Amino acid sequence: MPTKRNILMVTAELAPWAKVGGLGDVAQALSAALAGRGHDVRVVLPLYGHLDRARLGIRPLKKLPPLALRVGQKVHDVRFHVQGPPAGRLKIYLVECEDLFAGRGIYTGPDGKGFADSLERASLHAQAALLLPRLLGWPVDVVHAHDAEAVPALLYRDHWYTGRDLPGPAATVLTIHNLAHQEIHLPDRVLDLGLPRSLAVYPGLLEFHGRMNLLKAGIASADRVNTVSPTYARETVADPAYGCGLEGVLGARGAGYSGILNGADDEVWDPLRDPHLAENYGPARLAGKDACRAALADELGLAVPGNPGRPDKPLCGFVGRLVHQKGVDLLIPLLERLVGDGFTFAVLGTGDRDLEAALDAVAARMPDAVSFTRVFDEALAHRIYAGCDLFLMPSLFEPCGLSQMYALKYGSPPVVRRTGGLADTVVDADDAAGTGFVFDQARPEALLACLRRAEALWDDPDRWAALQVRGMGCEFGWSRAAASYEDVYLQALEARTIRA
Repeated sequence: MPTKRNILMVTAELAPWAKVGGLGDVAQALSAALAGRGHDVRVVLPLYGHLDRARLGIRPLKKLPPLALRVGQKVHDVRFHVQGPPAGRLKIYLVECEDLFAGRGIYTGPDGKGFADSLERASLHAQAALLLPRLLGWPVDVVHAHDAEAVPALLYRDHWYTGRDLPGPAATVLTIHNLAHQEIHLPDRVLDLGLPRSLAVYPGLLEFHGRMNLLKAGIASADRVNTVSPTYARETVADPAYGCGLEGVLGARGAGYSGILNGADDEVWDPLRDPHLAENYGPARLAGKDACRAALADELGLAVPGNPGRPDKPLCGFVGRLVHQKGVDLLIPLLERLVGDGFTFAVLGTGDRDLEAALDAVAARMPDAVSFTRVFDEALAHRIYAGCDLFLMPSLFEPCGLSQMYALKYGSPPVVRRTGGLADTVVDADDAAGTGFVFDQARPEALLACLRRAEALWDDPDRWAALQVRGMGCEFGWSRAAASYEDVYLQALEARTIRA
């Protein structure tokens, strides 16, 4: 049995109520899996303005008094809250600050632009997180930060705290969910973090090509760094297109940088017991999926040609952020042609305004064949995974991806590009162990050729059903990933001992 650890999770997202992308799902599921393995896990999250405190059971932590924290030249009033029942190893703390979080979302405002005070928000979040161990009398073994927004917690641990000031060894781990988001600012903004100006000037830890780069500093300073799939870890070191300028910094970490494939939460994503579906089903009873397809088509106003139990062509689903990374640009030019061939599409997502407008236009021209829902709707996402026959995920890059795992679990073979976690989780149908359809080149014609292969296999119901059953049998639970993180924590603690 692994040694039980006290783990402080610092994250800007936590599903289901503070979620923009996969980070929210991963932070919640990983924390729960580690707690289930006996670790004392405490998650620290900002108390965003959109959170309904009464509905979510968020209440003030009365044993801790209000605090005043300095960020840059301003002092902010802070109060800690907790969510959920007090018992249990997983505890969720929320940081209230009217000045920085009230009435505001996670990363962007209604105009889609990032907040000008993102550094101040990150600084206050990190300061509050690192105060908790001392305030609670809780010695922390590992401070686990997620993505660039949480990196100040790692910097403050090294620059503000000694072993006596922060109870416990407090080894540091950084998990990179998306290397493209680095928090790059002008060097003078280092003062907003309360750190010395020298750190943002060469050869300072934060300096990178004349700018201040939070993610670079986190990679260089954390005791251990990981990303969310083995293939993405290799890609980000070997190829500047994936490394986003930080491939050299990552490569310099050597064995201190690794890839751990995310899991999928079986408690939430299971077609046998999903409460959002018209009919539950599983690999031994696939007929329920036909009912889910019919219900989805009726809900979205799609006219699916052919027998309701076996359409002439697959109904294709897409759930995700509408950004160039997700390969939406590859799909949009093909929609009209594929609709002419009998395909139908259910698209759910928000993001880039131009991509939203392009999908709006296609859906307006062909409402019976293309449905576009431009909101975040978790229940509808579940129904799309269950009701579609093919799930489209033609990402230009994908650190891990969770959607393809959900699609496999729901018997909806994914169509993916061979990159990152997609390459680690989907086996092409041409292989005897195939679970989906894989293409290589990031071009619309490559995606079209892949869909043509899927179309040909669709015409063989027995082979299609076998493909579905193999995918539904894939094991993506969090137990494997949690065990790998336990190894990383041990390595981080050993590295911290050497540094001390």
